[in-house]
Amino acid sequence: MLMDVDNVLDERIDPFELERFRDAYESECKAGAPSLGTTFCFAHGLIRSTKSDVQEGVRILEDLVRKEPDELPKRDYVYYLSIANARMKDYDRAIAYLDVLLAAESHNRQARELRALIEKKMKKEGLIGAAVIGGGAVLIGGILAAVFAAARR
Repeated sequence: MLMDVDNVLDERIDPFELERFRDAYESECKAGAPSLGTTFCFAHGLIRSTKSDVQEGVRILEDLVRKEPDELPKRDYVYYLSIANARMKDYDRAIAYLDVLLAAESHNRQARELRALIEKKMKKEGLIGAAVIGGGAVLIGGILAAVFAAARR
């Protein structure tokens, strides 16, 4: 899991690379059951793609968490689930996944850094959201003031 945490939420996959992962996954599905490795590679590619692909990647990663008998790969799946949920702006769920991971690995620097990055995005978007709401309230207030002023005349 060594990666630049600052850019992980913005990382995009090359469509041709995603197609390679999809072909490998579908080929293994036709032959029986896909390997956990192939399934993970496909899911990891999906979460770096479009919103609908990210949603499919989340579904696959959640399934991997349920099926995986070993703890180490599960931790990777949970980490990537937090990334995928953050990319879909489901920040509370992303942080919940990180909290599960940090409960098992309190020393996990990447998970702590990702959590801080997500919290920063939440605050930034919250302030932007508050500014939009505040601007809307000022606009509505201005319109109401104009209506009342016109009614007095």
